[in-house]
Amino acid sequence: MKRPILISAAALLLLAAGAAVRILSVSKAPAIGGKPGSPPAIPALDAASWARTSEGDFEEAVVDGPDRGGRLRIRAATRGTRDDTVKFTGARTVRKFPLGPGARVSGRLDWNRQVNGSYLSGSFILAPEATAANPLSGQNWFKVEYIGVPPGENGRLLIACRSSGRERYLADEGWPQLNRQGRKIGLQEIEIVVDDPGVRVFENGALVFETKERVILFDTSYLYLQMSTHSNYPPRELFFDKVRFPGGP
Repeated sequence: MKRPILISAAALLLLAAGAAVRILSVSKAPAIGGKPGSPPAIPALDAASWARTSEGDFEEAVVDGPDRGGRLRIRAATRGTRDDTVKFTGARTVRKFPLGPGARVSGRLDWNRQVNGSYLSGSFILAPEATAANPLSGQNWFKVEYIGVPPGENGRLLIACRSSGRERYLADEGWPQLNRQGRKIGLQEIEIVVDDPGVRVFENGALVFETKERVILFDTSYLYLQMSTHSNYPPRELFFDKVRFPGGP
């Protein structure tokens, strides 16, 4: 005759705990470089410093932070959205600041190792008007922008301005006639220095653009941090940090 197998209450508790550990250890990974996933926990957007901006239709759009590392995150997915629109999302400074000669505005963009950065951009935009939509629809602005180059791992730099409604490209790395494949981009530190007259732009400490022409025709400004994307892309994320502007942090 077989003897019954007796399991103590303590043993049952240990087995249950082990099962719980195994179940709780399964989770979705956050999106990295445009791969789908659940957004990691980051504090809500700091409303005392930043105001949300958005234009266009999204499957998902998230702007939050700064996180513990001081990074502001912009995340967007556009699967199933309209094909005839470009979508814009980001944040602007709540406060306007002076932009006269000697003013310096800086920040760092993390391109986040995009697997497919096609039709993706990350921008630093100076504009005199406050808007909850796309500041590039305004009549006056200056921008430093990184744009993904198909098939998607590389990018390129574009510096442009609009003055009284007239838009001009100031520096585009000769693309597409030169360096059509773009270049590797990662952590891109940008500094914009307003001169009298003119402006200089530094990338990772190196001068990449200089003009003695007055291309910024406004003396007070908001700073916009913005992502743009076309339709039918899974979640992609960019990060901004080390943001500095006159009167700011």
